[in-house]
Amino acid sequence: MMEGVVGTIAGLAVVLAVGSVGYLHRSVDRSGFAAGLLIGSMFVLAGGLPVTFMLITFFLVGSAFTKYKYSLKEEMGVAEMKGGARTWRNVIANLFFPTIAVLTYFLLSWEPAKLAFLASLSGALSDTLGSEIGVLSRSFPVMIHNFRRVPPGTSGAVSPLGTAASLVGAFIIPLEALFFSLVDFNGFIIASTLGFLCSFVDSILGAILQVRYRCEGNGRLVEDPSLCREGATRVSGLPGLDNHAVNLISTGVVAIAAIVLEVL
Repeated sequence: MMEGVVGTIAGLAVVLAVGSVGYLHRSVDRSGFAAGLLIGSMFVLAGGLPVTFMLITFFLVGSAFTKYKYSLKEEMGVAEMKGGARTWRNVIANLFFPTIAVLTYFLLSWEPAKLAFLASLSGALSDTLGSEIGVLSRSFPVMIHNFRRVPPGTSGAVSPLGTAASLVGAFIIPLEALFFSLVDFNGFIIASTLGFLCSFVDSILGAILQVRYRCEGNGRLVEDPSLCREGATRVSGLPGLDNHAVNLISTGVVAIAAIVLEVL
């Protein structure tokens, strides 16, 4: 009993420490820090230390590559805003389904939820690395649905470098799960494969359904109309389906796919 209490306190302390360092280094803003603490606490209380370790891995690896060559990304116009600090919307978009899976397994001991957690968190990291590393590709990316060459950072575009980064990223979380004996080798392969596929689901949704606006002043295409000083007009995509929504849907798709594969 005492060991469990000590482990829980240690886990909460680690989440607070990592979150605080992330906030001080502008990896998250105030809202992202608060959302991360809330979700991190749920991971500690419902999932235990191995699951919390995976969450911290996701945060540290994702943050590191968001900051990687940030000045160059700024010059290219593809860097995350606010110095790369993630907001509560980023946190929820990437971690909503992993959190639901953790809570479901804690409350119901339902085995498919475990694979859903791994697939969705793996997918979130795979997509993050594909995006943050892919924009640095020396070759122009192409749209996933029609192979038209587009500028780096365009939603729905893929490149060999970004795809390779997504592939590597997809294996990180399931590999940790295998190390902690949370899954067998078959589960490791399924979670990694679904995580990799998540980045393609994200690209397809980004290419076809994600909303885009044209700035009235300079004609620039953007995904956030607030970036346009003189107003903006929607030119494609579904209203409200921004990058955060696409990330949320993509991780949800692979979580559901994991459940289906586990149940069948």
